[in-house]
Amino acid sequence: KKQMSANSTRLPLNIECFMEERDVSGDLQRSQMEQLCADTFNRVEKTLRGILHNA
Repeated sequence: KKQMSANSTRLPLNIECFMEERDVSGDLQRSQMEQLCADTFNRVEKTLRGILHNA
């Protein structure tokens, strides 16, 4: 998380025992992570804005 926040290079991604004792590895760029999480970020932002508006 900290490395991804600080730079835009490809960072290693390793998950041990992801499913049925299988390990997963690869790499990911910050821009890819932002694209994958965009919908979630938008939903969270909308929810928080609604909460603050109604407070």
